Amino acid sequence: MDCKPSINLRKQGLFYSEQVLAYRGEDAITRADFCRQLQAYYRALRVRPEHRVCLWLSSGVDFLAAVLALAMAGKRTVMPHNLQPQSARELEPHFDALITDTPIAEIDCPQWSPAELSALNADDNCVDEEALTRPAELLLFTSGSTGAPEPVVKKLTDFEHEIAALNLAFADNVGSTTVAATVSHQHIYGLLHVLFWPLARGASFIDGSCHFPELLASYAEQHKKLVLVSSPTHLTRLPLSEEFVASAKSYRAIFSSGGLLTPEAALAMAGVCDKAPLEILGSTETGGVAWRCQTDGPLWQPLPGVQIMEGEAKALVVSAAHVGQAGRFTMGDCITLQGEGCFALLGRKDKIVKVEGKRLSLTELERRLAQNALVHQASAAILKGKRDEVVALVSLAEPGREYLAARGKRALNQLLREYLRQYFEAPLLPRRWRYVAELPRNSQGKLPQNEVLKLFHQEGA
Repeated sequence: MDCKPSINLRKQGLFYSEQVLAYRGEDAITRADFCRQLQAYYRALRVRPEHRVCLWLSSGVDFLAAVLALAMAGKRTVMPHNLQPQSARELEPHFDALITDTPIAEIDCPQWSPAELSALNADDNCVDEEALTRPAELLLFTSGSTGAPEPVVKKLTDFEHEIAALNLAFADNVGSTTVAATVSHQHIYGLLHVLFWPLARGASFIDGSCHFPELLASYAEQHKKLVLVSSPTHLTRLPLSEEFVASAKSYRAIFSSGGLLTPEAALAMAGVCDKAPLEILGSTETGGVAWRCQTDGPLWQPLPGVQIMEGEAKALVVSAAHVGQAGRFTMGDCITLQGEGCFALLGRKDKIVKVEGKRLSLTELERRLAQNALVHQASAAILKGKRDEVVALVSLAEPGREYLAARGKRALNQLLREYLRQYFEAPLLPRRWRYVAELPRNSQGKLPQNEVLKLFHQEGA
């Protein structure tokens, strides 16, 4: 394969060189190393009958090699929102095989670790030229209006268009500086900002999420200059870390997405880093569509090539090449257009929220609880404080009332949390619970969020 620095597989994707692609601990992985890994994956996958392959890998290098190998083999990459046991079973109809670090017993399909995939390596060096001309697809998932995960198809060309927009907006901010991240490449934000965009611009990345400020500080000392890809959850806490503050001037640029960064957090980061984070607004369906830097003001401006419109009920409507075939999408945010193409966010029109940087459908949480035999109805909300908490207001079915009377509230809380753990990651589970005879509906039959939260503000909640 003749390799060049792009994610466009019709341009062959990569190039052989000793330039560093990624750092894994003290080891540097060159692009030549990576091309060999990519070829091994490709030769293994191209002869397999499975067309839809799910990825759940902790290593960004392994993940990137698998995505590009699947694209070259003309197969679809499936990226689940999580692979908790019950979620894995529900998503299984969307994929035929799984590449993962750890086998998942709850699903019945071929499963390979990266090492096992390399062991499948066929001996031929044949490249399927027809496959290289097909639009490479990735299947991601997002929470729809029902709360159930809904599939979203993205093409590698969509990411290429978005990278072009990011380069126009931020090339001077990032250059070829090494990228460190506190977010996962398993989701669209990390996939683009930690893997695809650095690959395309000739930058390296640190393999693996850096969740602890001490680790970020050590990488800053090692690399001297870094680009940080993070989320509001982490950026709110980092200025409180002495280790991070001591190394904060090392960050050439800081990106934030996955939720809104408060003005206080943005200014705190600016105070220790001499620059405020560059916040990216977007969704799984659209990719990034707008950005802001709060030291310049609270308004958002569209990324290059993105058109912003105010739709019905002030809904945010976006049009851009990287939105996909439709080229136009109505997001779940409400806005007011301002001068010079900028806009103010008014809030979300649905019940999709971000907790600890992770997307949560309150609708899905409520639906899952209502499916439990102990529960009659449930309402979930976010209780704002020093740390945002998911709270659940529950009216119990007769078996639930009997369990509560016999075992007590703490036991019931734990039982319902363990039940929800089948569907949700730990940070998304309710931390506080209230049990009521009936949910507090108004005269229109609606359940106002403020009525739900009021019960949790009362003493003894």
